[in-house]
Amino acid sequence: MQTGRIVLYTDVPEITKENVISVLRDAMIEHRQNAQDIQFLMNYDSGIQPLKRKKKTRTDIDCHCVDNVANEITEFNLGFKWGNPITLVQNGDGATKEVSDAVTMLNSCYDSAKIKAKTQELGRYVEICGIGYVYIDVNMDWKEGKSYFTVDVLDPRTSFVVRSSRYPDHRVMLGVTYRTNKNSGNSYFTCFSKDSRFEIVNESKIINGDSYQDKWNHESRSGESNPLSMIPIVEYIRSYDRTGCFERQISEMDNLNLLISDFTNDVDQNTQAIWHGNDVVFPTETITDKDGNQIEVTKKPETNEWVLTFTSPDGKTPSINPLTVNYDYEGMLNNIVTRRSLILQKANVPQRNDNSGGSTGVAMSDATGWSAAETAAAKQQMITDSCKMEEVEVVLAAIAASPDVKPDNPLLKLKPSDVQPNIKRQKTYEMTTKANAMATLLSHGIYGEDVLNAIPFFDDPNEVWQRSKGLIEKYQASIFDKGTDNQAEGGDGEQKPNADRIEQDLSDQVNNSPMIDKSRTDK
Repeated sequence: MQTGRIVLYTDVPEITKENVISVLRDAMIEHRQNAQDIQFLMNYDSGIQPLKRKKKTRTDIDCHCVDNVANEITEFNLGFKWGNPITLVQNGDGATKEVSDAVTMLNSCYDSAKIKAKTQELGRYVEICGIGYVYIDVNMDWKEGKSYFTVDVLDPRTSFVVRSSRYPDHRVMLGVTYRTNKNSGNSYFTCFSKDSRFEIVNESKIINGDSYQDKWNHESRSGESNPLSMIPIVEYIRSYDRTGCFERQISEMDNLNLLISDFTNDVDQNTQAIWHGNDVVFPTETITDKDGNQIEVTKKPETNEWVLTFTSPDGKTPSINPLTVNYDYEGMLNNIVTRRSLILQKANVPQRNDNSGGSTGVAMSDATGWSAAETAAAKQQMITDSCKMEEVEVVLAAIAASPDVKPDNPLLKLKPSDVQPNIKRQKTYEMTTKANAMATLLSHGIYGEDVLNAIPFFDDPNEVWQRSKGLIEKYQASIFDKGTDNQAEGGDGEQKPNADRIEQDLSDQVNNSPMIDKSRTDK
């Protein structure tokens, strides 16, 4: 049973060339434990799930069956929570066209940096391991149509950040990524502080920057300045306990694998049953051996032969039966199915069966687990939003440091407070609900940009608003202009059968609910 990834801390007030190696060494002790746990979780997700038992009888029949529920949980979370890239929208405070244009350009840069594929890569690490890391840098190979910055996803087995235990905000003091040369065995670390970048070999020696004499009169290196003036490695976490999406259910999944394996063993053992006989007398015959001697031998059945028995002269009745254990097969199968469903339920994975497609109402969403999945995703989204904003701050610093950005580029004036993340979890059966909700809000005078930002429907609501602003405002003007004929306002002005409905696809779901007593809906 895993307990989440360890948070790495240091109590130094700042990272300098004198203490960076000692901070790195201390952090590597706990990071190695994290890396070991992460490797176990990634192996578990890939199906490497050894059974927690040793078979003592019929060891020749030992089936190891893995029902990889862990990967099923991971794939659902990747599709549901990370199925769309995290786009940026304009913050509603002080909205201006210049800021709107800059936000659109920033989203285009993210697209050019292949953020869609990298979102899935990052999401996989976050969901399986509980943590993930991205590295932001200036794109020094910029060409027209390319992004001004690069985004790279780092492997959490070889990357980490060290936070401060001195300051209340636990700010990141050091960002580290490293690689190990398989031939030489040397490890090469790249460490970022707010002001400096250090290249370190084997946790012992800085190899970049200007040389200087230390207190032992040894020639050392000082590292180089960090052009972004902030740590370019951003940590994403799934939850504050830093556990993976299936980590809490590992013991139950081990038990499920054991049940399935033992059930399979029983089927196999019955197929290859050992036969038990009682009072069986096999016939004898006389044969001549190779030396010409007459000998009497018992004629026993061989493989794939019938076993023939007869009543012996002393009146005994022989019997022969397979040596088996009589399982309650139906009960065993029901136990396996129930345990599997319970694991998915605890991991907030909705049911995927015939019942889940019959209704688009709130009641059916509750019954099949979609409401619980949405609640868990919304809770995680609050953390992901904060991580994304940390990334945006580094991205804007990389844009400002890029030599290819022209002075009049709107991106240079964009501030982190001008944008906010837009995480969209689009479910097909919600599209009608969202479309009707948008139409209702727009027809009742809610500002169009606020509607598009509030209801997660489009990948880039800011771009949609810029394209549709004129038509939406014209539509709203026609509603409140009493001189025009309009049937879109709802209520008294709405045509049947929707005149008496609050919202077209949810208002009647109480009466149709399979979970609520019908008699209560009339009271």
